[in-house]
Amino acid sequence: MQKYISGTIFYSLLFAMGGAPTIAMMIIRAQTSNPEIIYTAFVGLSAMIACILVPIILIQNAFLFFKRKSETLETKVEPLCKLYLFLNACCLLYWLYIQFIG
Repeated sequence: MQKYISGTIFYSLLFAMGGAPTIAMMIIRAQTSNPEIIYTAFVGLSAMIACILVPIILIQNAFLFFKRKSETLETKVEPLCKLYLFLNACCLLYWLYIQFIG
């Protein structure tokens, strides 16, 4: 398997698991600061975002898996791999900020 294709598959799956709760928390914290409302809305909104985000990423990864030996796709997917890595780093930094500062 090509380096960037496998990296994209890994980073996108990581984002699918961590991105939905992060997006949900960002939306909720922008709306309210009441801890009871945050927890209730967090669970529901995380599930709704995951129901959209996860299938899209799984379809993308299935396509990448079937075309994994393509050299032209390898060059086209390099920016996508870096984008998912950046998104994962942003999610991690956001949760560290929430945990220790916010």
